[in-house]
Amino acid sequence: MVTENNFIMSKRKHRNHNGDLCYTFAWEQGGGNHVYAHSKKGALRRAKLLGNNTHDRHGQKYSKEFPGSVLVPIESSIRSVTYEQLLEFDRGLYLMTI
Repeated sequence: MVTENNFIMSKRKHRNHNGDLCYTFAWEQGGGNHVYAHSKKGALRRAKLLGNNTHDRHGQKYSKEFPGSVLVPIESSIRSVTYEQLLEFDRGLYLMTI
């Protein structure tokens, strides 16, 4: 996107109502997900908790336990995204399951 002063403006990263950035990532076992966090380090921590079935993508602890397999996030795949990139990421995951 170019403005009238010929400065290139980048699209804004997607944030939730608390101002946390949206980070997408892949699981080592296949597939992917997204979490909301203030930093990439925080996103990795929330992804690990999400994979352990103890917290949701916003970092809130579940009131009920969900036993099952543990998913491990790939640290190098974590990146902050725009809203359009998030929609394309989710669309790609959906198409992989068909």
